[in-house]
Amino acid sequence: MYRAIACAAWLGLSSEAAAQDLGAQDLGVRGQTFPVTEPDLFEEIAAKFAAMEASGEVDAVNRRLKERALASAERPPRIASVSATTEPRAFHFDPTVTLNADITTPNGQVIGRAGQRFNPLDYTPMRQRMIFFDGDDAAQVAWAKEEMAAAETLVSPILIGGPVLDLTRQWERQVFFDQGGRLTGRFGITQIPARVSRDGDLLLIEEVRP
Repeated sequence: MYRAIACAAWLGLSSEAAAQDLGAQDLGVRGQTFPVTEPDLFEEIAAKFAAMEASGEVDAVNRRLKERALASAERPPRIASVSATTEPRAFHFDPTVTLNADITTPNGQVIGRAGQRFNPLDYTPMRQRMIFFDGDDAAQVAWAKEEMAAAETLVSPILIGGPVLDLTRQWERQVFFDQGGRLTGRFGITQIPARVSRDGDLLLIEEVRP
Protein backbone atom coordinates (compact mmCIF):
# COMPACT_ATOMS: atom_id res chain seq x y z
CA MET A 1 0.00 0.00 0.00
CA TYR A 2 2.81 2.42 0.94
CA ARG A 3 4.59 1.48 -2.28
CA ALA A 4 1.46 2.45 -4.32
CA ILE A 5 1.19 5.82 -2.57
CA ALA A 6 4.87 6.53 -3.13
CA CYS A 7 4.53 5.58 -6.79
CA ALA A 8 1.55 7.93 -7.28
CA ALA A 9 3.40 10.80 -5.61
CA TRP A 10 6.46 10.21 -7.79
CA LEU A 11 4.32 10.24 -10.96
CA GLY A 12 2.71 13.52 -9.90
CA LEU A 13 6.01 15.22 -9.22
CA SER A 14 7.47 13.88 -12.47
CA SER A 15 4.51 15.23 -14.48
CA GLU A 16 4.77 18.67 -12.85
CA ALA A 17 8.53 18.82 -13.52
CA ALA A 18 8.00 17.78 -17.12
CA ALA A 19 5.36 20.48 -17.61
CA GLN A 20 7.67 23.12 -16.20
CA ASP A 21 10.52 21.96 -18.46
CA LEU A 22 8.29 22.04 -21.53
CA GLY A 23 6.97 25.49 -20.65
CA ALA A 24 10.51 26.87 -20.54
CA GLN A 25 11.40 25.56 -24.00
CA ASP A 26 10.64 26.80 -27.50
CA LEU A 27 9.10 23.72 -29.06
CA GLY A 28 9.05 25.26 -32.52
CA VAL A 29 6.28 24.87 -35.08
CA ARG A 30 4.40 21.60 -35.44
CA GLY A 31 2.33 21.38 -38.63
CA GLN A 32 1.20 24.03 -41.14
CA THR A 33 -0.04 27.39 -39.80
CA PHE A 34 -2.31 29.97 -41.43
CA PRO A 35 -2.75 33.71 -40.83
CA VAL A 36 -6.00 35.02 -39.25
CA THR A 37 -8.28 35.92 -42.17
CA GLU A 38 -11.63 36.40 -40.41
CA PRO A 39 -13.12 39.79 -41.45
CA ASP A 40 -13.78 42.48 -38.84
CA LEU A 41 -17.42 42.26 -37.71
CA PHE A 42 -17.97 46.03 -37.54
CA GLU A 43 -16.47 46.53 -40.98
CA GLU A 44 -18.82 43.87 -42.33
CA ILE A 45 -21.85 45.57 -40.77
CA ALA A 46 -20.77 48.99 -42.05
CA ALA A 47 -20.26 47.63 -45.56
CA LYS A 48 -23.66 45.93 -45.58
CA PHE A 49 -25.39 49.06 -44.32
CA ALA A 50 -23.65 51.16 -46.99
CA ALA A 51 -24.85 48.71 -49.65
CA MET A 52 -28.42 48.90 -48.30
CA GLU A 53 -28.28 52.70 -48.38
CA ALA A 54 -26.99 52.69 -51.94
CA SER A 55 -29.76 50.33 -53.09
CA GLY A 56 -32.51 52.30 -51.34
CA GLU A 57 -33.35 49.41 -49.02
CA VAL A 58 -32.79 51.55 -45.90
CA ASP A 59 -35.33 54.11 -47.11
CA ALA A 60 -37.81 51.33 -47.84
CA VAL A 61 -37.42 49.90 -44.34
CA ASN A 62 -37.89 53.35 -42.82
CA ARG A 63 -41.06 53.88 -44.87
CA ARG A 64 -42.49 50.55 -43.70
CA LEU A 65 -41.72 51.38 -40.07
CA LYS A 66 -43.34 54.80 -40.43
CA GLU A 67 -46.43 53.32 -42.08
CA ARG A 68 -46.80 50.74 -39.29
CA ALA A 69 -46.42 53.43 -36.62
CA LEU A 70 -49.04 55.65 -38.27
CA ALA A 71 -51.42 52.73 -38.72
CA SER A 72 -51.04 51.80 -35.04
CA ALA A 73 -51.71 55.41 -34.00
CA GLU A 74 -54.79 55.65 -36.24
CA ARG A 75 -56.16 52.29 -35.15
CA PRO A 76 -54.52 50.75 -32.04
CA PRO A 77 -55.00 47.02 -31.32
CA ARG A 78 -58.57 46.26 -30.27
CA ILE A 79 -59.26 45.25 -26.65
CA ALA A 80 -60.27 41.61 -26.88
CA SER A 81 -61.47 41.27 -23.26
CA VAL A 82 -64.70 43.21 -23.85
CA SER A 83 -67.68 42.59 -26.11
CA ALA A 84 -70.98 44.22 -27.04
CA THR A 85 -73.49 44.34 -24.19
CA THR A 86 -75.98 41.50 -24.21
CA GLU A 87 -77.29 41.81 -20.65
CA PRO A 88 -77.08 45.34 -19.23
CA ARG A 89 -75.76 45.59 -15.68
CA ALA A 90 -74.74 48.23 -13.15
CA PHE A 91 -72.27 47.83 -10.29
CA HIS A 92 -70.00 49.86 -8.03
CA PHE A 93 -66.24 50.01 -8.00
CA ASP A 94 -64.30 51.01 -4.88
CA PRO A 95 -61.13 52.92 -5.92
CA THR A 96 -59.62 52.72 -2.42
CA VAL A 97 -55.96 51.69 -2.40
CA THR A 98 -53.86 50.25 0.45
CA LEU A 99 -50.26 51.40 0.78
CA ASN A 100 -47.70 48.62 0.58
CA ALA A 101 -44.92 50.78 2.02
CA ASP A 102 -44.41 54.14 3.72
CA ILE A 103 -44.50 57.19 1.49
CA THR A 104 -42.02 59.90 2.43
CA THR A 105 -41.08 63.31 1.09
CA PRO A 106 -37.49 64.03 -0.04
CA ASN A 107 -36.74 65.50 3.41
CA GLY A 108 -37.88 62.30 5.14
CA GLN A 109 -41.34 63.38 6.31
CA VAL A 110 -43.77 60.46 6.32
CA ILE A 111 -47.03 61.31 4.58
CA GLY A 112 -48.42 57.80 4.36
CA ARG A 113 -47.88 54.66 6.41
CA ALA A 114 -47.81 51.11 5.08
CA GLY A 115 -51.25 49.56 5.52
CA GLN A 116 -53.12 52.86 5.35
CA ARG A 117 -56.08 53.02 2.99
CA PHE A 118 -56.81 55.99 0.75
CA ASN A 119 -59.73 56.74 -1.51
CA PRO A 120 -58.62 59.05 -4.34
CA LEU A 121 -62.16 60.44 -4.55
CA ASP A 122 -61.57 62.07 -1.15
CA TYR A 123 -58.88 64.23 -2.74
CA THR A 124 -59.92 64.45 -6.41
CA PRO A 125 -63.24 66.00 -7.31
CA MET A 126 -63.81 63.76 -10.44
CA ARG A 127 -66.43 65.83 -12.20
CA GLN A 128 -66.17 64.12 -15.56
CA ARG A 129 -67.83 60.97 -16.82
CA MET A 130 -66.03 58.32 -18.84
CA ILE A 131 -67.73 56.44 -21.64
CA PHE A 132 -66.29 53.34 -23.30
CA PHE A 133 -67.43 52.27 -26.77
CA ASP A 134 -66.48 50.57 -30.04
CA GLY A 135 -65.58 53.04 -32.77
CA ASP A 136 -66.36 50.45 -35.47
CA ASP A 137 -69.95 49.99 -34.26
CA ALA A 138 -72.20 52.69 -35.74
CA ALA A 139 -74.83 52.27 -33.02
CA GLN A 140 -72.24 52.68 -30.26
CA VAL A 141 -70.71 55.73 -31.96
CA ALA A 142 -74.18 57.32 -32.16
CA TRP A 143 -74.74 56.47 -28.47
CA ALA A 144 -71.45 58.12 -27.53
CA LYS A 145 -72.39 61.31 -29.43
CA GLU A 146 -75.74 61.44 -27.63
CA GLU A 147 -74.05 60.91 -24.26
CA MET A 148 -71.67 63.79 -24.87
CA ALA A 149 -74.42 66.09 -26.15
CA ALA A 150 -76.81 65.37 -23.26
CA ALA A 151 -74.29 65.38 -20.40
CA GLU A 152 -74.15 68.33 -18.05
CA THR A 153 -70.58 67.49 -17.10
CA LEU A 154 -67.39 66.85 -19.02
CA VAL A 155 -67.37 63.49 -20.83
CA SER A 156 -64.20 61.61 -21.77
CA PRO A 157 -64.84 59.34 -24.78
CA ILE A 158 -62.64 56.22 -24.68
CA LEU A 159 -62.43 53.68 -27.48
CA ILE A 160 -61.76 49.96 -27.07
CA GLY A 161 -61.37 49.61 -30.83
CA GLY A 162 -61.73 51.66 -33.99
CA PRO A 163 -60.31 54.76 -35.70
CA VAL A 164 -59.35 56.92 -32.73
CA LEU A 165 -57.63 59.71 -34.68
CA ASP A 166 -60.34 59.81 -37.33
CA LEU A 167 -63.03 60.33 -34.69
CA THR A 168 -60.85 62.96 -33.00
CA ARG A 169 -60.73 64.89 -36.28
CA GLN A 170 -64.44 64.41 -37.02
CA TRP A 171 -65.62 65.48 -33.57
CA GLU A 172 -62.93 68.14 -33.14
CA ARG A 173 -62.31 66.94 -29.61
CA GLN A 174 -59.91 64.51 -27.99
CA VAL A 175 -60.93 60.87 -28.22
CA PHE A 176 -58.91 58.51 -26.05
CA PHE A 177 -58.04 54.82 -26.38
CA ASP A 178 -57.93 52.24 -23.62
CA GLN A 179 -54.38 51.14 -24.38
CA GLY A 180 -53.85 47.53 -23.39
CA GLY A 181 -57.28 47.41 -21.73
CA ARG A 182 -55.88 48.96 -18.55
CA LEU A 183 -59.01 50.94 -17.66
CA THR A 184 -61.62 48.35 -18.60
CA GLY A 185 -59.55 45.75 -16.76
CA ARG A 186 -59.16 47.98 -13.71
CA PHE A 187 -62.88 48.76 -13.51
CA GLY A 188 -64.02 45.22 -14.34
CA ILE A 189 -65.82 46.30 -17.52
CA THR A 190 -66.56 43.35 -19.80
CA GLN A 191 -69.37 44.81 -21.97
CA ILE A 192 -69.58 47.99 -23.96
CA PRO A 193 -70.85 50.60 -24.36
CA ALA A 194 -70.35 51.52 -20.75
CA ARG A 195 -70.26 54.66 -18.66
CA VAL A 196 -68.34 55.38 -15.46
CA SER A 197 -69.40 58.16 -13.10
CA ARG A 198 -68.95 59.10 -9.48
CA ASP A 199 -71.49 57.93 -6.92
CA GLY A 200 -70.42 59.24 -3.52
CA ASP A 201 -67.19 57.52 -2.48
CA LEU A 202 -67.56 54.89 -5.20
CA LEU A 203 -67.65 54.73 -8.97
CA LEU A 204 -70.87 53.67 -10.66
CA ILE A 205 -70.26 51.51 -13.72
CA GLU A 206 -73.10 50.90 -16.16
CA GLU A 207 -72.87 48.52 -19.07
CA VAL A 208 -75.72 49.41 -21.42
CA ARG A 209 -77.19 48.70 -24.81
CA PRO A 210 -76.92 51.56 -27.32
